[in-house]
Amino acid sequence: MMKSIERWVSKITLVLGTVVLMLMVAQIVIDVVMRAVAGSGFPATSELVSKYYMVAVSFMPIAYAEVHRRHVEATVFTDLLSARKKQAVTLLGFIISVCVYGILTWGSLGEALEQTEKRAYVESGVDIFYTWPSYWILPVFLGLMWFVCVIRVVTLASHVFRGKLQDLDEGRGAIDVSSNQAKQEGA
Repeated sequence: MMKSIERWVSKITLVLGTVVLMLMVAQIVIDVVMRAVAGSGFPATSELVSKYYMVAVSFMPIAYAEVHRRHVEATVFTDLLSARKKQAVTLLGFIISVCVYGILTWGSLGEALEQTEKRAYVESGVDIFYTWPSYWILPVFLGLMWFVCVIRVVTLASHVFRGKLQDLDEGRGAIDVSSNQAKQEGA
């Protein structure tokens, strides 16, 4: 079940990211063409790009990268540890990540609620451009990352309690601790 949730998160973020990037590129191209042909650009392009597109492009892939284990990991010291100790360090790292992403989600949620209540906007020429919806990008995608980290903690902890070592490098499943190799690496 956990793998199917991860696949769902991966697909949703990939599709949304693709759509946002395509919209951003299309709007910028339209803006450039309009400036060259008509002498004035597409209304509020800089505001849309900076307040919506770039925020989404920056934070949307966080959960996707974790699902595919593509975040940077410094393993200089953990490579020297046994499989059990590596698993313990990884579990601790995911627990810390759950705490950090929980705090980030909570803080950004508070900011989003505040900006929504104020109906935050910027003036774009003579028009008003509402920015309050863009504040919801952070809590949604930081919350999604928190959810992925919770899944990682649950999965890894369940392997620990069942006496299995999870294959942390490939994510192909668990290694039975009763095998000779795992016993030699173990303690």
